[in-house]
Amino acid sequence: MNVTFILLIVLTLARLWIGLQLFLTARKSHLDNLYWLSGVFVLAFYSIFSSGASSPLENPWIFNLLFMAGHFCLAMFIHTTFYRGRKSPIGIVLGLFAIAVFPIIYFLSINNANMATLVAGVSLVNWIWHLLVARSAYIAIAEDPSVEKWIKTRYRLMMVYVVLIILSSIQTILLSTGLAIPRFIVAFSILLVITSIVLQFLVWVMPKPFRLWLNRTQQPIRVTEGQQPRSVLDVFGSAMSTGTGLNSIACFYAIRSAIGKQIGTEDSDVIRNYIQEMTYRDWEALLQNTELRRILINGGADKVVVGEAINNARQALIEKQSLLTLSTR
Repeated sequence: MNVTFILLIVLTLARLWIGLQLFLTARKSHLDNLYWLSGVFVLAFYSIFSSGASSPLENPWIFNLLFMAGHFCLAMFIHTTFYRGRKSPIGIVLGLFAIAVFPIIYFLSINNANMATLVAGVSLVNWIWHLLVARSAYIAIAEDPSVEKWIKTRYRLMMVYVVLIILSSIQTILLSTGLAIPRFIVAFSILLVITSIVLQFLVWVMPKPFRLWLNRTQQPIRVTEGQQPRSVLDVFGSAMSTGTGLNSIACFYAIRSAIGKQIGTEDSDVIRNYIQEMTYRDWEALLQNTELRRILINGGADKVVVGEAINNARQALIEKQSLLTLSTR
Protein backbone atom coordinates (compact mmCIF):
# COMPACT_ATOMS: atom_id res chain seq x y z
CA MET A 1 0.00 0.00 0.00
CA ASN A 2 1.61 3.26 -1.11
CA VAL A 3 1.88 6.49 0.88
CA THR A 4 -0.45 8.38 -1.45
CA PHE A 5 -3.24 5.85 -0.90
CA ILE A 6 -2.77 5.94 2.88
CA LEU A 7 -3.07 9.74 2.76
CA LEU A 8 -6.20 9.35 0.64
CA ILE A 9 -7.72 7.03 3.26
CA VAL A 10 -6.99 9.56 6.03
CA LEU A 11 -8.54 12.42 4.05
CA THR A 12 -11.59 10.29 3.21
CA LEU A 13 -12.10 9.44 6.89
CA ALA A 14 -11.85 13.14 7.72
CA ARG A 15 -14.58 13.93 5.20
CA LEU A 16 -16.79 11.15 6.53
CA TRP A 17 -16.39 12.52 10.06
CA ILE A 18 -17.34 16.03 8.91
CA GLY A 19 -20.36 14.53 7.13
CA LEU A 20 -21.41 12.76 10.34
CA GLN A 21 -21.15 16.00 12.34
CA LEU A 22 -23.27 17.80 9.76
CA PHE A 23 -25.86 15.02 9.82
CA LEU A 24 -26.13 15.26 13.61
CA THR A 25 -26.44 19.07 13.42
CA ALA A 26 -29.13 18.79 10.74
CA ARG A 27 -31.06 16.34 12.88
CA LYS A 28 -30.71 18.35 16.07
CA SER A 29 -31.55 21.74 14.54
CA HIS A 30 -34.10 20.48 11.96
CA LEU A 31 -32.10 21.96 9.09
CA ASP A 32 -32.97 19.92 6.01
CA ASN A 33 -30.41 21.74 3.86
CA LEU A 34 -27.57 20.39 5.99
CA TYR A 35 -28.62 16.84 5.14
CA TRP A 36 -27.65 17.66 1.54
CA LEU A 37 -24.28 19.01 2.68
CA SER A 38 -23.76 15.93 4.83
CA GLY A 39 -24.34 13.86 1.70
CA VAL A 40 -21.59 15.79 -0.10
CA PHE A 41 -19.03 14.74 2.51
CA VAL A 42 -20.28 11.17 2.99
CA LEU A 43 -20.30 10.46 -0.75
CA ALA A 44 -16.73 11.79 -0.95
CA PHE A 45 -15.52 8.27 -0.16
CA TYR A 46 -15.58 7.90 -3.97
CA SER A 47 -12.01 9.24 -3.84
CA ILE A 48 -10.63 5.88 -2.64
CA PHE A 49 -11.71 4.42 -6.00
CA SER A 50 -9.66 6.98 -7.92
CA SER A 51 -7.06 5.91 -10.45
CA GLY A 52 -4.93 8.98 -9.75
CA ALA A 53 -3.76 7.77 -6.33
CA SER A 54 -2.66 4.27 -7.44
CA SER A 55 -5.52 2.92 -5.37
CA PRO A 56 -5.84 -0.87 -5.13
CA LEU A 57 -9.60 -0.23 -5.08
CA GLU A 58 -9.54 1.65 -8.40
CA ASN A 59 -12.98 1.57 -10.01
CA PRO A 60 -13.88 4.29 -12.56
CA TRP A 61 -17.59 3.41 -12.42
CA ILE A 62 -17.92 3.93 -8.67
CA PHE A 63 -15.62 6.95 -8.72
CA ASN A 64 -17.40 8.90 -11.45
CA LEU A 65 -21.00 8.05 -10.57
CA LEU A 66 -20.59 8.78 -6.86
CA PHE A 67 -18.71 11.93 -7.83
CA MET A 68 -21.74 13.15 -9.79
CA ALA A 69 -24.11 12.09 -6.99
CA GLY A 70 -22.06 14.18 -4.57
CA HIS A 71 -22.38 17.20 -6.85
CA PHE A 72 -26.12 16.71 -7.05
CA CYS A 73 -26.15 16.99 -3.25
CA LEU A 74 -23.92 20.08 -3.37
CA ALA A 75 -26.23 21.80 -5.87
CA MET A 76 -29.23 21.04 -3.66
CA PHE A 77 -27.39 22.41 -0.62
CA ILE A 78 -26.62 25.68 -2.40
CA HIS A 79 -30.21 25.96 -3.62
CA THR A 80 -31.85 25.20 -0.26
CA THR A 81 -29.43 27.34 1.76
CA PHE A 82 -29.01 30.50 -0.29
CA TYR A 83 -32.21 30.59 -2.35
CA ARG A 84 -35.01 29.25 -0.16
CA GLY A 85 -38.24 30.74 -1.46
CA ARG A 86 -36.45 32.45 -4.37
CA LYS A 87 -35.62 31.52 -7.93
CA SER A 88 -32.21 29.97 -8.52
CA PRO A 89 -30.35 28.39 -11.45
CA ILE A 90 -30.82 24.94 -9.85
CA GLY A 91 -32.76 23.68 -12.89
CA ILE A 92 -29.94 24.64 -15.24
CA VAL A 93 -27.24 23.15 -12.99
CA LEU A 94 -29.06 19.84 -12.47
CA GLY A 95 -29.89 19.77 -16.18
CA LEU A 96 -26.19 20.01 -17.03
CA PHE A 97 -25.41 17.20 -14.60
CA ALA A 98 -28.19 15.00 -16.02
CA ILE A 99 -26.92 15.55 -19.55
CA ALA A 100 -23.33 14.81 -18.47
CA VAL A 101 -24.27 11.47 -16.90
CA PHE A 102 -25.07 9.88 -20.29
CA PRO A 103 -21.67 10.49 -21.95
CA ILE A 104 -19.97 9.54 -18.65
CA ILE A 105 -21.74 6.16 -18.69
CA TYR A 106 -20.92 5.74 -22.37
CA PHE A 107 -17.20 6.44 -21.94
CA LEU A 108 -17.05 4.16 -18.91
CA SER A 109 -18.70 1.39 -20.93
CA ILE A 110 -15.92 1.60 -23.53
CA ASN A 111 -13.23 1.79 -20.82
CA ASN A 112 -12.31 5.39 -21.51
CA ALA A 113 -12.10 6.64 -17.93
CA ASN A 114 -10.16 9.77 -18.91
CA MET A 115 -12.98 11.04 -21.11
CA ALA A 116 -15.50 10.20 -18.40
CA THR A 117 -13.50 12.29 -15.92
CA LEU A 118 -13.21 15.10 -18.46
CA VAL A 119 -17.00 15.22 -18.91
CA ALA A 120 -17.47 15.12 -15.13
CA GLY A 121 -15.51 18.37 -15.11
CA VAL A 122 -18.91 20.05 -15.57
CA SER A 123 -18.88 19.99 -11.75
CA LEU A 124 -16.79 23.16 -11.93
CA VAL A 125 -20.08 24.96 -12.55
CA ASN A 126 -21.17 23.89 -9.07
CA TRP A 127 -18.08 25.23 -7.32
CA ILE A 128 -18.15 28.52 -9.21
CA TRP A 129 -21.82 28.90 -8.26
CA HIS A 130 -20.97 28.10 -4.65
CA LEU A 131 -18.22 30.72 -4.65
CA LEU A 132 -20.50 33.41 -6.08
CA VAL A 133 -23.36 32.88 -3.62
CA ALA A 134 -20.98 32.63 -0.64
CA ARG A 135 -19.33 35.88 -1.68
CA SER A 136 -22.70 37.57 -2.11
CA ALA A 137 -23.86 36.40 1.32
CA TYR A 138 -20.61 37.57 2.90
CA ILE A 139 -20.82 41.03 1.33
CA ALA A 140 -24.34 41.37 2.76
CA ILE A 141 -23.07 40.93 6.34
CA ALA A 142 -19.46 42.15 6.14
CA GLU A 143 -20.19 45.60 7.58
CA ASP A 144 -22.98 44.52 9.92
CA PRO A 145 -21.74 44.84 13.56
CA SER A 146 -24.59 42.62 14.79
CA VAL A 147 -23.12 39.59 13.00
CA GLU A 148 -20.46 37.89 15.09
CA LYS A 149 -16.93 37.73 13.73
CA TRP A 150 -16.81 33.94 13.70
CA ILE A 151 -19.75 33.86 11.27
CA LYS A 152 -18.02 36.34 8.94
CA THR A 153 -14.80 34.32 9.16
CA ARG A 154 -16.74 31.19 8.33
CA TYR A 155 -17.86 32.74 5.05
CA ARG A 156 -14.31 33.89 4.24
CA LEU A 157 -12.86 30.44 4.91
CA MET A 158 -15.64 28.93 2.80
CA MET A 159 -14.66 31.09 -0.15
CA VAL A 160 -11.01 30.14 0.25
CA TYR A 161 -11.64 26.39 0.33
CA VAL A 162 -13.95 26.63 -2.70
CA VAL A 163 -11.20 28.41 -4.66
CA LEU A 164 -8.73 25.67 -3.66
CA ILE A 165 -11.15 22.99 -4.81
CA ILE A 166 -11.64 24.79 -8.13
CA LEU A 167 -7.86 24.88 -8.69
CA SER A 168 -7.53 21.20 -7.75
CA SER A 169 -10.42 20.28 -10.06
CA ILE A 170 -8.79 22.10 -12.97
CA GLN A 171 -5.61 20.10 -12.40
CA THR A 172 -7.64 16.84 -12.41
CA ILE A 173 -9.34 17.83 -15.67
CA LEU A 174 -5.98 18.62 -17.27
CA LEU A 175 -4.64 15.22 -16.20
CA SER A 176 -7.60 13.49 -17.85
CA THR A 177 -6.67 15.07 -21.20
CA GLY A 178 -3.39 13.15 -21.24
CA LEU A 179 -1.26 16.27 -21.03
CA ALA A 180 2.12 15.90 -19.38
CA ILE A 181 1.71 17.58 -15.98
CA PRO A 182 4.93 18.33 -14.04
CA ARG A 183 5.23 16.33 -10.81
CA PHE A 184 5.42 19.48 -8.70
CA ILE A 185 1.97 20.50 -10.03
CA VAL A 186 0.53 17.16 -8.88
CA ALA A 187 2.19 17.58 -5.47
CA PHE A 188 0.82 21.11 -5.26
CA SER A 189 -2.66 19.79 -6.06
CA ILE A 190 -2.42 17.29 -3.20
CA LEU A 191 -1.47 20.16 -0.89
CA LEU A 192 -4.52 22.09 -2.10
CA VAL A 193 -6.78 19.14 -1.30
CA ILE A 194 -5.32 18.75 2.21
CA THR A 195 -5.66 22.46 2.91
CA SER A 196 -9.23 22.55 1.59
CA ILE A 197 -10.27 19.67 3.87
CA VAL A 198 -8.73 21.38 6.90
CA LEU A 199 -10.67 24.54 6.03
CA GLN A 200 -13.86 22.53 5.51
CA PHE A 201 -13.39 21.10 8.99
CA LEU A 202 -13.00 24.60 10.46
CA VAL A 203 -16.01 25.90 8.52
CA TRP A 204 -18.49 23.12 9.18
CA VAL A 205 -17.38 21.64 12.49
CA MET A 206 -16.06 24.94 13.90
CA PRO A 207 -14.46 23.75 17.19
CA LYS A 208 -15.57 25.89 20.11
CA PRO A 209 -12.02 27.07 21.03
CA PHE A 210 -11.51 28.24 17.45
CA ARG A 211 -14.87 30.04 17.45
CA LEU A 212 -14.08 31.75 20.76
CA TRP A 213 -10.67 32.78 19.44
CA LEU A 214 -12.26 34.33 16.35
CA ASN A 215 -14.64 36.23 18.61
CA ARG A 216 -11.90 37.40 20.98
CA THR A 217 -12.28 41.04 19.90
CA GLN A 218 -16.06 40.92 19.51
CA GLN A 219 -17.60 43.81 21.43
CA PRO A 220 -20.76 42.86 23.30
CA ILE A 221 -23.73 45.11 22.63
CA ARG A 222 -25.20 46.23 25.92
CA VAL A 223 -28.94 45.96 26.26
CA THR A 224 -30.95 48.34 28.41
CA GLU A 225 -34.57 48.13 29.44
CA GLY A 226 -36.80 48.85 26.49
CA GLN A 227 -34.11 47.94 23.98
CA GLN A 228 -33.58 44.73 22.05
CA PRO A 229 -30.09 43.46 21.12
CA ARG A 230 -29.16 43.96 17.50
CA SER A 231 -29.94 40.66 15.86
CA VAL A 232 -32.04 39.14 13.14
CA LEU A 233 -34.97 40.49 15.19
CA ASP A 234 -33.91 44.00 14.15
CA VAL A 235 -33.88 42.93 10.52
CA PHE A 236 -37.49 41.74 10.73
CA GLY A 237 -38.66 44.80 12.66
CA SER A 238 -37.03 47.17 10.18
CA ALA A 239 -38.43 45.23 7.23
CA MET A 240 -41.95 45.38 8.69
CA SER A 241 -41.77 49.15 9.02
CA THR A 242 -40.41 49.75 5.51
CA GLY A 243 -43.10 51.16 3.24
CA THR A 244 -45.91 50.41 5.71
CA GLY A 245 -45.74 53.39 8.02
CA LEU A 246 -45.53 51.13 11.07
CA ASN A 247 -43.18 52.13 13.85
CA SER A 248 -40.15 49.82 13.92
CA ILE A 249 -40.08 49.81 17.74
CA ALA A 250 -43.73 48.77 17.78
CA CYS A 251 -42.87 45.95 15.36
CA PHE A 252 -39.97 44.84 17.61
CA TYR A 253 -42.29 44.61 20.58
CA ALA A 254 -45.01 42.87 18.61
CA ILE A 255 -42.52 40.16 17.58
CA ARG A 256 -41.19 39.94 21.14
CA SER A 257 -44.70 39.66 22.55
CA ALA A 258 -45.65 36.97 20.05
CA ILE A 259 -42.55 34.97 21.03
CA GLY A 260 -43.40 35.41 24.72
CA LYS A 261 -46.93 34.12 24.09
CA GLN A 262 -45.53 31.20 22.12
CA ILE A 263 -43.15 30.04 24.86
CA GLY A 264 -45.45 31.03 27.72
CA THR A 265 -43.38 33.67 29.51
CA GLU A 266 -42.97 37.43 29.84
CA ASP A 267 -39.47 37.20 31.30
CA SER A 268 -37.25 39.44 29.14
CA ASP A 269 -34.10 37.38 29.71
CA VAL A 270 -35.82 34.10 28.82
CA ILE A 271 -37.31 35.63 25.65
CA ARG A 272 -33.96 37.17 24.67
CA ASN A 273 -32.15 33.84 25.13
CA TYR A 274 -34.84 32.04 23.15
CA ILE A 275 -34.52 34.54 20.29
CA GLN A 276 -30.77 33.88 20.09
CA GLU A 277 -31.44 30.16 19.62
CA MET A 278 -34.24 30.47 17.05
CA THR A 279 -33.67 28.70 13.75
CA TYR A 280 -35.08 29.43 10.31
CA ARG A 281 -38.02 27.13 10.96
CA ASP A 282 -38.79 28.83 14.29
CA TRP A 283 -38.93 32.27 12.62
CA GLU A 284 -40.95 30.88 9.74
CA ALA A 285 -43.52 29.43 12.15
CA LEU A 286 -43.66 32.68 14.12
CA LEU A 287 -44.41 34.77 11.03
CA GLN A 288 -47.17 32.36 10.04
CA ASN A 289 -48.67 32.48 13.54
CA THR A 290 -51.88 34.53 13.75
CA GLU A 291 -50.80 35.81 17.18
CA LEU A 292 -48.30 38.27 15.65
CA ARG A 293 -50.98 39.59 13.30
CA ARG A 294 -53.45 39.93 16.19
CA ILE A 295 -50.97 41.86 18.34
CA LEU A 296 -50.26 44.35 15.56
CA ILE A 297 -53.96 44.87 14.78
CA ASN A 298 -54.78 45.33 18.48
CA GLY A 299 -52.07 47.98 18.52
CA GLY A 300 -54.08 50.00 16.03
CA ALA A 301 -52.56 48.89 12.71
CA ASP A 302 -54.73 48.40 9.64
CA LYS A 303 -55.27 44.75 8.58
CA VAL A 304 -53.96 45.37 5.07
CA VAL A 305 -50.88 47.16 6.39
CA VAL A 306 -50.26 44.32 8.83
CA GLY A 307 -50.39 41.84 5.95
CA GLU A 308 -47.83 43.89 4.00
CA ALA A 309 -45.58 44.17 7.07
CA ILE A 310 -45.58 40.42 7.68
CA ASN A 311 -44.89 39.75 4.00
CA ASN A 312 -41.91 42.12 4.27
CA ALA A 313 -40.68 40.15 7.29
CA ARG A 314 -41.04 36.88 5.39
CA GLN A 315 -38.98 38.28 2.52
CA ALA A 316 -36.32 39.41 5.01
CA LEU A 317 -36.33 35.89 6.46
CA ILE A 318 -35.69 34.41 3.03
CA GLU A 319 -32.83 36.84 2.42
CA LYS A 320 -31.25 36.13 5.82
CA GLN A 321 -31.89 32.42 6.06
CA SER A 322 -28.41 31.40 4.87
CA LEU A 323 -27.01 33.39 7.80
CA LEU A 324 -29.35 31.54 10.18
CA THR A 325 -28.18 28.22 8.77
CA LEU A 326 -24.49 29.04 8.93
CA SER A 327 -24.71 30.42 12.46
CA THR A 328 -26.05 27.14 13.85
CA ARG A 329 -23.74 25.74 16.52
